[in-house]
Amino acid sequence: MPFDQTLVPWIIAAVLLIALIVVAVVLRARARRAVAAAKAAADEQARAAREQHEALAAAHDDALARVAAERARERETLGAERQAALTEAKQARDLVAAGLKWEATSRDDIADACRQLGVDAVLLTNVVFVPVATSASSRFVAQVDHVLLSETGVMVIENKGWNGIVFDGLTPSSVFPAFAGLFDESTMTPPFALQVVKDSPTVLTVRTHLGRDAPASQVRRQAQRLSDRVQAEVGARVWFDTCVFYSHRDATVFATERDATDGGAATAIVSHRSQLAGVVRELTSRPTKKLSQARVTDLAALFASYGADVLRFGAYAQEARVASGTPAASAASAASAASAASAASAPGVPVPSTAEASVGSTPEAPAVGTSAAEARPTSAPDAHHPDQTA
Repeated sequence: MPFDQTLVPWIIAAVLLIALIVVAVVLRARARRAVAAAKAAADEQARAAREQHEALAAAHDDALARVAAERARERETLGAERQAALTEAKQARDLVAAGLKWEATSRDDIADACRQLGVDAVLLTNVVFVPVATSASSRFVAQVDHVLLSETGVMVIENKGWNGIVFDGLTPSSVFPAFAGLFDESTMTPPFALQVVKDSPTVLTVRTHLGRDAPASQVRRQAQRLSDRVQAEVGARVWFDTCVFYSHRDATVFATERDATDGGAATAIVSHRSQLAGVVRELTSRPTKKLSQARVTDLAALFASYGADVLRFGAYAQEARVASGTPAASAASAASAASAASAASAPGVPVPSTAEASVGSTPEAPAVGTSAAEARPTSAPDAHHPDQTA
């Protein structure tokens, strides 16, 4: 059967229609896939943005929490420091208020030695300060009985107003063999001190001070603390000589002249005013100067700022007089001179040296130049004068 040529256009048209339908289907499928891919990408971007936002929010919350915790710690630290400062201030006020009363006897004795020797020096009594804190120590208030400043040396003097019989560095049996069986001397390894007090006709009280509690060890420790404080304040190290002075008039003291059991410089141990004068003479007559006059003046001002009572002798008294040479001060000096002249007319009343200036004395302190019977208590038990050794 012959092929109908008239069907060719229709066949071609049908093929083209089928091809068009196939192309349309393919394009539509591709479009759907593209839309799906775009939607998936948009969803992924939205998820990533959401996660990033959540991470930023969490980081912000953590940062706020850290800041809040840090501020809480700062408030706690500031509160603790404020409380510590208040405690230290109270302790300092208490020490300043009570200290000079118990150091009056020893202060007068040191001042007498300085006047008799005619030295250029500054004596500071009852120096109260906060030692430099270390990782192994907590903050506390320390008190030094006396500091004697001169250009040839500086010294911390520990006053002990102990009465009775005192053995410092010497065992009782080495002084009195008959005492061998009365005391346990097995623990008396220098440094040590032993005090025997007659509390009543039939009662003797024995107090032992061993190792760190011994006066020689105490004064060396206080001198080191004061040296650290000075270095922190002025940036220069000052080394202090040390001395223990048993000042009670009713004390009988048997002691080594010097104690060097802790190593380093030895500590002088004295109980008589003549011995004290010898220590002052040795300190102030050395051939080599260790401090300038300006540095001595600066140290005196620093310790005075700690509430210390100040007595100046020799050139330093003249310097203080010139520094305060106002009309009011001149009038006060004239009145003081008139009072001294009037006192000189009374027999038995000593007159203070004109080359001496007193600064910062409290009403409790006896005036320089009063008699020993008026200025010195007959008893100054150490219970009223605790050692500040934390």
